[in-house]
Amino acid sequence: MRRHALGSPSLFVLLAACFLLPGCGTSSHVACLGPSGTSCSCGPSGSSACPIDALQLLYATTSSNQILGFSISSSGALTALPSSTGPASSESVAVNGNAVMFTDTASNSVDSVFANLVTGALTSVQGSPFSLGTPDGGPTGIAVGPNFFFYATEPNGTIVGFGGGAELGSLGSALPGSPYAAGVAPSQMAFAASGNSGSSFLYASDPGDSNGGILAYSVDSTGSLTQFQNSPFPTLPGANPSFVLSGSYTAALGSPGTPFLLVSLTNAAKVAVFAIDSNTGALTPAPGSPFSAGNGPGTILEDDLNHVFVMNAADHTVSAFNLGSNGILTAIGSAVPVGSASGGMAYYPANRLYVADTTSSAIWTLNVDPATGQLSQAGPPLMVPSPPVQLAHLAP
Repeated sequence: MRRHALGSPSLFVLLAACFLLPGCGTSSHVACLGPSGTSCSCGPSGSSACPIDALQLLYATTSSNQILGFSISSSGALTALPSSTGPASSESVAVNGNAVMFTDTASNSVDSVFANLVTGALTSVQGSPFSLGTPDGGPTGIAVGPNFFFYATEPNGTIVGFGGGAELGSLGSALPGSPYAAGVAPSQMAFAASGNSGSSFLYASDPGDSNGGILAYSVDSTGSLTQFQNSPFPTLPGANPSFVLSGSYTAALGSPGTPFLLVSLTNAAKVAVFAIDSNTGALTPAPGSPFSAGNGPGTILEDDLNHVFVMNAADHTVSAFNLGSNGILTAIGSAVPVGSASGGMAYYPANRLYVADTTSSAIWTLNVDPATGQLSQAGPPLMVPSPPVQLAHLAP
């Protein structure tokens, strides 16, 4: 399955008995088996049955203390759900099963909620918010890695790591060696699977690095991070790397993809692409990288057809590209305007992109042509009651 920035591309009806997820206690939420053994998270343990009609859901952090929720119809239309309280201006969101985790920069903690997959209602995970224990503010980014390991970047040049707690969305003990040295001011993170059994790689952008560095680590079976000897990998001087996406080029749907790392170079109006060595995790620039994008590129997403989408925050546009087998990005048409949008994006597999417009308190919907990747506005934006900042797609 292709790795998307937020959410999962699966859509199916749930109809099965339930079992506990690894690392979950008796009070945890549980997982269900869908068609062909596909797993998904659903209701609390003790439920007599799993939900039959689970929803596709979209959540938006806001500049106020609201979390906005929406159900997504098969056509991609959004229907508002009751809002919930949450941290203001949360800039990073991680999805872990049906738990959604938000950065709370003001208190250097993580707020976690469970999403009811039938109603979309959010309830707080026991023990939330979870303190990250460092004194210098943050976190700037959060991510859930293999085996439910949790990582957060901190502005003091570290990454902190925790094991999974008793419930999805909760934090357990600190990982061995945490906190880990992480350049100057690490920000967003992405993971890639290793060709070596039991390990993987973590990559983090470092906007504070003068050469636009990308930090690279191996992740062992305990979750501990070991930085590569030649990390950070440079992009461009003063490039201010921000969003990172672990993506892949797939020759045929369902076949293994060729792994790439895509990085927004916000100050350079470009996107860098690196080939990932699946055995060592080393990064090699793709031919011609970095590639021109709009001004202030941020969030990067991909679909399952080798199309890449970039939010140009300074231009308030979204660009589309074809990703080649060698990592080359080729622009698809012209960038599409999205009002005054400069926030995050989320991809819905029914060929839709959602874009947060913080200034206008709105969410834009873009159509994605499945054959060409060409973008177009689906209509006027949906006005929402609080300015959206980041978006997260949650699928059963």
